[in-house]
Amino acid sequence: MNLLNTRSAYGVVSRTFHWVIVLAILAQWLLAEANEDSSPLPGSSLDALTLHQSIGLTVLLLAVMRLLWRFVNATPAWPDDMGTYEIALARAVHFSFYVLLFAIPITGWALSSVEDEPLRFFNWFEVPRFVLAGEDTLEEVHETLFNILVALAVLHVIGAAKHWLTARLRRRNAAAA
Repeated sequence: MNLLNTRSAYGVVSRTFHWVIVLAILAQWLLAEANEDSSPLPGSSLDALTLHQSIGLTVLLLAVMRLLWRFVNATPAWPDDMGTYEIALARAVHFSFYVLLFAIPITGWALSSVEDEPLRFFNWFEVPRFVLAGEDTLEEVHETLFNILVALAVLHVIGAAKHWLTARLRRRNAAAA
């Protein structure tokens, strides 16, 4: 497998960005569901909220790196069996993912700022504060953006499964012929 993307497949770097961000988002959901006033995690000085904030800032950094990687690296061609509407939908979903990978961590950062809680990156250093809106507005926007991300992720998985199944059936039919 190539480190770089080719015109026919994503490389190791792109796939790693994809799956690390997916796992980080799953961790974010679990941590958000945990009691934010929880005590530090066993064997650590990090509580669920600090870990949630730190992973959120990490996702923001990874999103910047992923976007830069996308600009300097080839993007594989769309599968031949995709219709024009499917390509348009896939482009819209991918664009929306990038917007959300920036918007969700930024609204979370702003939310921590208006809640007057320190925002510590893995307890290594405190992140400067900034305010975008009021607490109630930011909390609602942050949660709504996450719900949109989940809906788009479901759409993305359905599309990926459809193309995987189509390619598998095509290979099986070609082998049988």
